[in-house]
Amino acid sequence: MTNPLSAPATSAGRLLTADQFQRLADVPPEIEWFANLGNKATRRAYENALGDFMKFAGIVKPEEFRTVTRAHVIAWRDDLVQRALSGMTVRHRLAALSSLFESLCEKNAVTHNE
Repeated sequence: MTNPLSAPATSAGRLLTADQFQRLADVPPEIEWFANLGNKATRRAYENALGDFMKFAGIVKPEEFRTVTRAHVIAWRDDLVQRALSGMTVRHRLAALSSLFESLCEKNAVTHNE
């Protein structure tokens, strides 16, 4: 059996161009996480939740999630409660953010998920 990691890649056998390969390697883990949400309803709910958090925290680029602290999340939670959103809505929005941070932890993009 041949080890595929030791076999030299040939341009004729390659399905991705070098440019395509690099663009995929450069995809931020935040975008990769969102792209892997298969359920349309979950995707829509998470998109709404994260959009709300991004607006609240002033996040413009996906990479900025990596600078979020526990204090940001607590302040957002308090803001959600002040807006008189239901307890279930608050929990779902926090769960969406937690799911993102769990993925970022797995990818070593952040050190912890508080």
